[in-house]
Amino acid sequence: MTAAEREIELGEPQGDGASLRTHLQRLYRATGRLDPRLIAAPIPDAGRPIWELFVTLSAMRRTGMGLNPLAMTDIEAYSRLTGVRLTAFELDTLLSIDQAALALAARRVRL
Repeated sequence: MTAAEREIELGEPQGDGASLRTHLQRLYRATGRLDPRLIAAPIPDAGRPIWELFVTLSAMRRTGMGLNPLAMTDIEAYSRLTGVRLTAFELDTLLSIDQAALALAARRVRL
């Protein structure tokens, strides 16, 4: 699992609305057992801006019968409105993170 996939999973709201990360941290405080997902390597500093952009765009994503991929028009509009210009590598990375998020959401629906 990549750092981005782990962050997506840990950020998923659970039945009570709290994130999986919050539940695992509470479990650790109560039992002293630390889930390995909480100690895995964080998103590298160099990847943090793209991760934060993904989080921002994901919060604005269009939904229907489930999660839809980030729309290129939305990415373009964000870039135009904020002045943030993505390199081809950054765009590919952003879209890869989005694909990981969609795959995780699809697995969760099947369960």
